[in-house]
Amino acid sequence: LAVPVRLSGGRSRCQGRVELLQASGWGSVCASGWDLAAARVLCRQLGCGRPRLVPVPCSPKAADGAPVALQWVQCVGQEPALAHCVLQPQDAPSCP
Repeated sequence: LAVPVRLSGGRSRCQGRVELLQASGWGSVCASGWDLAAARVLCRQLGCGRPRLVPVPCSPKAADGAPVALQWVQCVGQEPALAHCVLQPQDAPSCP
């Protein structure tokens, strides 16, 4: 099961806000549990090397993007792609 994912709004394809493709369009990841392990998995999936900066996902800058898609993410850091992490979809209208 693949989860289409991208980084949006950055200066390159390996920079920006994390977004997932849903049936209704792209949604931001504003999730509890997003940390360096999750960023390593995402960077590996996108072929972007090692993460350099992991901002707080619910910071005002991150919250300005697409509607929130994920409420909770749990990665060990060795997963081949974000779809192999534990992902909880957002079911509330705002970030945690």
